[in-house]
Amino acid sequence: MPSEFTLTLSSPGPIAISIGSVVIRWYGVFIGIGFLAAYFLAEKLAVKNKLSIEHFNNLIFLVLIFSIVCARLWFVFLNLDYFKEHLSEIPKIWYGGQSVHGGLVGGVFILWLYTTLKKISFYKYVDIAGIVVPLAQALGRWGNFFNNEAFGLPISSSLIRLYVPLQYRPVEYINYEYFHPTFLYESLLDFVIFIFLYKQYKEWKRNPGKTFWIYLLMYSTVRFCLEFLRVDSLYFLGFPAAQVISVIFALLSMVMLLR
Repeated sequence: MPSEFTLTLSSPGPIAISIGSVVIRWYGVFIGIGFLAAYFLAEKLAVKNKLSIEHFNNLIFLVLIFSIVCARLWFVFLNLDYFKEHLSEIPKIWYGGQSVHGGLVGGVFILWLYTTLKKISFYKYVDIAGIVVPLAQALGRWGNFFNNEAFGLPISSSLIRLYVPLQYRPVEYINYEYFHPTFLYESLLDFVIFIFLYKQYKEWKRNPGKTFWIYLLMYSTVRFCLEFLRVDSLYFLGFPAAQVISVIFALLSMVMLLR
């Protein structure tokens, strides 16, 4: 039984606005809010650090496209059996189904490629990304709340819990109503990462790359730990894909920080 102080979260549904054939989903709204918040802060930091606004705008466009495409492709790859039978659903990113890790790989790769071809500093730009990406993640995670996804194991008593409607519950937990709001845990922890890195950036920017690698290490640690609570983990070769990639990213980050 919940205590008198229990806060229960319950999604009002995935649709924000529906006018005729025009449907706007909360998932897309929060992804958009996260992107805009990250963009305006990144622009402010780029100007403050006297980086080329032309290169900045080019990178924003390229990183946005590549991160969205790669985030979706990685999710599709991990759910290949389903998407082979539902090919028309592959481009429907507004329904959810994005991999943060896939987006990170795609975004960082195109940023590295662009800066290499243009012969400009990779780390000056990727360090800014290391600050604003967790802000975008913190906001974007709320799209999962409205979609009734990215929640955790059943919970009996807690200060905060998530009610999940019957149709969204995994079969093995069909008789449970309340679950860990892991989307909220990650959102709050992502915001903590953002605040910490934003405050440290002025000191760390004398050491190019430090901000980004610490972001990657911190996020990977958070994601690895929270994955133990998730009930919708995607698997690769029998292992939780997010945990495997988080370990790889964390080890890579430590190697780069200790160089």
